[in-house]
Amino acid sequence: MVISGTIDSLIDFFSFAAWIFYGSSMLALIVMRFTKKNAPRPYKVPVIIPVVVLVISVYLIAAPIIDNPQIEYLYAGLFILAGLLLYIPFVHYRYVPSFMEKVTVFFQLLCEVAPTSMTFD
Repeated sequence: MVISGTIDSLIDFFSFAAWIFYGSSMLALIVMRFTKKNAPRPYKVPVIIPVVVLVISVYLIAAPIIDNPQIEYLYAGLFILAGLLLYIPFVHYRYVPSFMEKVTVFFQLLCEVAPTSMTFD
C-alpha cells in the first residue's frame, strides 16, 4: 500500500505526519512559555490557542489510527523517527564523517547541482 497506494492514502498519511509536527510545535511553544518566561518574543500568543491546537492535533493523530488502523501509520511514524535519529548527530551536534566531503563532491559533480572547487583524484 505504501508504494502502490492512491492519492487519497497519500493525502491521509501526509496529513497524519503534518499534524504530528503541528502538535509538536504547539507542545514546544507551551513548554517554552513556562520554562523561558523572560525570553524576548516578537509577538505573544495567548496560551489557550496552542492548547486548543494541541488538543485538536492529538485528536487528528489518534482518530485515524483508532477508526481504521493501518500499517502505513506506523511507517509514517517510523520515517519521522528515522529523520530525528539522523538529525540529532549530523545537524544538532554537527558530526561530519571523514568520507562525507568526498560523497558531497561526488554527488555535486554527478547531478550538476552545485559548482565545486574541489576534485578528488
